[in-house]
Amino acid sequence: MNKKKFLWLFVLCCALPLLAAKLVLEFGWFNRGVSSQGEWQQNEVFLLAATAEKAHWRIGVMPSAECTQLCLAALHTVQQLYVGLGRKQVQVQPVFISAEPAATAFSAFTQQPAIAGAPQSLQDKILLIDQQGLVLLSYPMPVVEADMASTARAIRQDLLKLLNYDRTSV
Repeated sequence: MNKKKFLWLFVLCCALPLLAAKLVLEFGWFNRGVSSQGEWQQNEVFLLAATAEKAHWRIGVMPSAECTQLCLAALHTVQQLYVGLGRKQVQVQPVFISAEPAATAFSAFTQQPAIAGAPQSLQDKILLIDQQGLVLLSYPMPVVEADMASTARAIRQDLLKLLNYDRTSV
């Protein structure tokens, strides 16, 4: 094989993968990996006051007005999720975000009003909130009771990732 032919084959072997990668990115054929199940907030929304407690994460249930049957099902699901965290419960605080009191059956929840007018897009949602009061992820309250288990799994998966990568106590 002569030198010129070898050089062309070498350039072709180097350039072809780069060209293929550029085409894949340009035409959107690449599916970017999604590691969270909830919906990330596009804007910064500080919904609760900052806390200095040991619980670095808060799971908030925010009804639109008064707590309906859908809200009660979400409260029950979040309470079960909280109990299922086991030893990691100390890092999480369930919060009912409303001026109206929650049902007495949900003793794990602390009630806190929103510090500012909550956006309409966050109402009737289950929220993951950090220690500073910033809403990070939101999950819709499922209309069907059967969907509540999949929502709880999604919240648990995202919450455990956040707990594992949390370095605020270090």
